[in-house]
Amino acid sequence: MDLKQILEKNKKLFIKQWFQATIATYPAQSARILGKDSNRFDNPVGAVTHETIEDVFHLILKDFNQETLEKALDPIIRIRAVQSFSASEAVSFVFALKQIGENILDAKIIREFDALVDKIALAAFNKLMKCKEEIFLLKATESKRRIHRAFERAGLVAELTEEDLIGSNKS
Repeated sequence: MDLKQILEKNKKLFIKQWFQATIATYPAQSARILGKDSNRFDNPVGAVTHETIEDVFHLILKDFNQETLEKALDPIIRIRAVQSFSASEAVSFVFALKQIGENILDAKIIREFDALVDKIALAAFNKLMKCKEEIFLLKATESKRRIHRAFERAGLVAELTEEDLIGSNKS
């Protein structure tokens, strides 16, 4: 059997263990809540985390490229980008797959699996950096708005358009 066939055969086990490893990256009390219920309304972060892990795993069973992988990782990475994770902590959940693979897969295909995990990790890091950039631009635009409003109230500047505020962030 090749790698993808073995992954398909063990799909439920991989997804379950990867989800558990991912929520284990949160503080203990948060992890208990996140792992409890996969209802989108009662536990939105847990549900999105589980759905994203399933989507990424299903994607790696097919042929994928970096762009589709980043798109699949987007929901979980957006959540982790706004939480108090460092960049390495935010994408560390991907590397949990290596440990899971070592416990499930034959030694003959571990190297191939590790290369696959590395691709997922790189896509996760790329997506995280894009999210952090968006957050920075939003914060910068909001700061400009506040400062400009204060100057407007003081009668020191004329009104700026939305394009003026956003356009100057792109340079």
